[in-house]
Amino acid sequence: LTISSSTNHRADCKVVGNLVHILLYRDIKTDLVSIEYDPANSTYKLWSGRRSTVRVPLDATSETATIDIDTQGRMWMASDNDSSIIVRWSDSPYSIWSAPVTVAYKVAPDDIGAVVALPGMNKIGVLWSNQVTKRFGFKMHIDGTDPNTWTTDELPASQSALNVGNGF
Repeated sequence: LTISSSTNHRADCKVVGNLVHILLYRDIKTDLVSIEYDPANSTYKLWSGRRSTVRVPLDATSETATIDIDTQGRMWMASDNDSSIIVRWSDSPYSIWSAPVTVAYKVAPDDIGAVVALPGMNKIGVLWSNQVTKRFGFKMHIDGTDPNTWTTDELPASQSALNVGNGF
């Protein structure tokens, strides 16, 4: 099974049982490929739930993207653009993606974010750098609720940040 012949991709993977969802990041040409383990042949094949590669919408200025899946089975993707951190979501079989939901504004063009599932809490979280404020940011979303509803920025470890050099 050949997933991509290009060497220009960066990848993020999410394993769920015998499935592996692979986000092949390459700016506006980012793809999601899902494969499943075939124990009869000890190999992987395209996922029977969606046999095609899906082009995932991203801003042209994004630098990276990450994926995770919440406790409801919804896949989330965090990415950036020149001034904000955004998330998109998709329900299985992850072929149609939402419009962007902005979770952080006024970040520098070089800032990035990452999404992480918090299954014990039934939440999805997004952590990002913010060179403008010289802090990190973090917001959470409760699984199964309105995808546009996020907590306020928690400013993780802000009590430890010192206003020296390039900041925290």
